[in-house]
Amino acid sequence: MDYDVKKEARRQYLHYFRILFPVLGVMVVLLAVALAVSSRRGNGEAPQERVYDYADVLTDQEEESLRELIQKTEKKVHCDIVLVTIREPMEGEEAIRSNPNLRHTDWELNMRDRADDFYDENLFGYNKVHGNGVLLLDNWYEGQAGSHLCTTGSVYNRFGDWEIDQVLDEVYTRVEAGNVADAYSAYVRYVGRIMRRGISGGMSALAALVISTLAAVIFVLTKMKGEIGSNTVTENTYVAEGSLEMKEQKDEFLRKNVTSVKIESSSGGGGSHGGGGGGHVSHSGVSHGGGSRRR
Repeated sequence: MDYDVKKEARRQYLHYFRILFPVLGVMVVLLAVALAVSSRRGNGEAPQERVYDYADVLTDQEEESLRELIQKTEKKVHCDIVLVTIREPMEGEEAIRSNPNLRHTDWELNMRDRADDFYDENLFGYNKVHGNGVLLLDNWYEGQAGSHLCTTGSVYNRFGDWEIDQVLDEVYTRVEAGNVADAYSAYVRYVGRIMRRGISGGMSALAALVISTLAAVIFVLTKMKGEIGSNTVTENTYVAEGSLEMKEQKDEFLRKNVTSVKIESSSGGGGSHGGGGGGHVSHSGVSHGGGSRRR
């Protein structure tokens, strides 16, 4: 009898794992393909340059270091990261006279349009033209200095007003302290942190694979144990013959009391607050987010 049970168990193991292992193999292959496709740059039309120091506030060495940091970060987060420095009027009639493409006399609106237009016209976007990316426009014009952050695609989806303010704070405090190169590096690093973490701290592909594999193994083992047990145990296995006596039992429902408790929700500060901060559509018809900070 014991020999038959062990033989049946081995047969069940072989039966289920003969199906399970090919399924897991297919899952691993599909996951590897999905990861390879998602990490590959899909836009070949944008320029390779990421640092446009028109205001000439960085040394050549600082520019090169920043390019290297951006290149490494882009590979990890799969979005274009661009820096543009300018020294141009962005407010009042002076702005319109100096740049006919500007449409407003308001500093913030002109900074926004200038950043959007630069992104759109240069066809930036990691996954596609006008796709995933972020651009920091930093103006050094006397009396009108300040920054604007332009978000697009996946960056737009992950950067709310809070995240945008954090980037602008990183830049503002360092520039005011005279650490210009560090300010722009902080911008890149912060974008990298947020994009790796995501809004909800989403599950990584590896974690998803591990959890799905464990779930599949547990399911198979549980099902196998249940089926083997059903073949060896009956309702009379542990009951002496003629000793089982069933007595009638009745439950009566007397009354029903329902108690409701109101649960108050709280909204704490700090952390990610969702994407879509500063959402708008540029004059090129591209959806962007963003925000500005004057110095």
